[in-house]
Amino acid sequence: MSRKTVKTLWIRLKEIFDRLSTRRLIVSLVVITACGTVPLLSVWQVASASGDEVRPLKNQRELLASPATPIMSARRIPQTLVDLNSAAQVQIKLQPVISAMPTDSCLTIMTDSKIVIEVNPMKPLIPGSNLKLLTAAVALDILGPDRKFLTKMLGIVSGSVVKGDLWLVGSGDPLLTTRTYPMTEKYPTITPTDVEKLVDALVALGVTSIEGSVIGDESLYDRERYVPSWGDGIRSVEAGPLGALMINDGSVSGTPVKPVNPAFAAATELTTLLVSRGISVRDAPDIGTVSSDMPIIASLESVPMREIVNEMLVNSDNNTAELLVKEIGLVARGSATRIDGLNVIASKVAEWGLPGAGVALLDGSGLDRANLLTCELVVQLLERDGQDGLVTTALATAGKSGTLRDVFLTGPGAGTMRAKTGTLSGVKSLSGMFPLDDGRSSVFALIMNGSGVSTSEFFRPIWNNLVIALESGNARLDVNVLLPIETAVAP
Repeated sequence: MSRKTVKTLWIRLKEIFDRLSTRRLIVSLVVITACGTVPLLSVWQVASASGDEVRPLKNQRELLASPATPIMSARRIPQTLVDLNSAAQVQIKLQPVISAMPTDSCLTIMTDSKIVIEVNPMKPLIPGSNLKLLTAAVALDILGPDRKFLTKMLGIVSGSVVKGDLWLVGSGDPLLTTRTYPMTEKYPTITPTDVEKLVDALVALGVTSIEGSVIGDESLYDRERYVPSWGDGIRSVEAGPLGALMINDGSVSGTPVKPVNPAFAAATELTTLLVSRGISVRDAPDIGTVSSDMPIIASLESVPMREIVNEMLVNSDNNTAELLVKEIGLVARGSATRIDGLNVIASKVAEWGLPGAGVALLDGSGLDRANLLTCELVVQLLERDGQDGLVTTALATAGKSGTLRDVFLTGPGAGTMRAKTGTLSGVKSLSGMFPLDDGRSSVFALIMNGSGVSTSEFFRPIWNNLVIALESGNARLDVNVLLPIETAVAP
């Protein structure tokens, strides 16, 4: 470079420096210095590592081309885009549902453990039979999925005679039935405990007569027949009278009105069965408490608890729910009462970290209008259980079973969606699990309170739009299309 050229360059630099403020000048010098120093520092590091001898790096390769996908491109977060797109599709389809919901309603939907929509999620509302979801979860936890009820028949057999009384001792089995009873039910018992097997056992022993009475023993549970706040439209109609010994839900064949004491009804029903099989019974049926030294003639096991819970949820069995609450109290606190059972359930809500604000528990079936749940609690409960959990898999199937057998016969969710309904006057609920493609699923809770919401003209369109929206969760972007654009690796 000539002296003249250097001089010209220096003059130009001086002019530039003169125009810069002191701070900008310092920053500029630092940048220029850094740009020159970094390569030199790199060379020094390589030289220092190799001693005085300068050698090429062993793994030397050419620098790769600049990334084809810009650093700030959305393609660099493809799964997030897929999830957001899926949620947006559901939210758009939910607009008819949200606009039709009354003020006192809530809706929460969660997909892949992510909230898709929340409308009044923490608003306490009357849930109806959606409360059975909580009863089921705690029963499976406290009692265990394999627990069985054991009904016993006791007495002294001498040849063909039962000396004195024949005792029937209840253990809280809610599914104890005669063989013809399920045919009379709106939702037939799925897994009945066949009480007539006890009669079969007596016949097999050659017994032809009982010298006393058939006596029912219900001493295991308390004597609260109904929740005190239940109205006349519920008592003996929707549930009760309750007790540790119930056959055919406390009814007596051929009698329209249930006896006040379900153990007496059970003793009456067993007496009828014995007589029909040729076994005479001298005295009238009665109730009492058996002595501890009375020998067992035969016993009868129920199905495991997981199937009892399935029965309760699929058919929305109120008596089963109420008896399970008493059994929860007995096992967890040694006291077979509704209050103790409900306190255990409430403590489980806290233990599991579920949102308990505003929740009120008066019974285990959801019949009491003072019960309150939130959509947030229901969805978190189902999310905790999981797609293959014992509660979720025990729910009625859309268009196939229980309270959903006549609903969603076609269209989205038919034959696959599992849910629990809830119905009281002015109350309609639907909560459950909607399966999606690729083994995914959505959990949802919809609770509506208000005049007329329990009429089919009101809730059916809302339910139909809900499942259409849930099904749109399958409309997902192809993640492969969104992956960062790859460039060819330089040789």
